[in-house]
Amino acid sequence: MLLLLFLAIAAVCIAVDVPLLKRGSRTRDLLVWGTLWIMGLGATVCFLYRIKVPSPLLLVMVIYRPVNSLFESWFY
Repeated sequence: MLLLLFLAIAAVCIAVDVPLLKRGSRTRDLLVWGTLWIMGLGATVCFLYRIKVPSPLLLVMVIYRPVNSLFESWFY
């Protein structure tokens, strides 16, 4: 029930925003807007259904750890 309410609100927002982006022929803006909306809808559905999703911060840690080790080897 809550998911249907959320999707109805999202559909209204999409119906208002997409024509404005198409009218200005902003295809790149429309692509970014759509990507962010899809990620937001996915995150909301995961929250509503209590689906465990790993934190995006783990990706940052995986990228940062080798860089941190490199700097440690240079400066310590």
